[in-house]
Amino acid sequence: MSVNRRASTTFALLAALQAVIGIVFTITQGRAFGAPLFWLSTGSLAIAWYFERKSTDRG
Repeated sequence: MSVNRRASTTFALLAALQAVIGIVFTITQGRAFGAPLFWLSTGSLAIAWYFERKSTDRG
C-alpha cells in the first residue's frame, strides 16, 4: 500500500469518526456543538479525495 493510499484511508476514517461524533454531539448538546465536527469531517474527506487522486495519478 502506497503512502498516499494509506493517507487517504486514514483521512477517510477520520472523517467518518468526526461525523459520528458530530451526530452524537448534535443530538445530545445541540447544533452549536456538532456543527464544527461536520466542517472538520468535510475537510478530512476533501483531503482524503486529494490523496486518493494523487495515489492513482501516474503522470
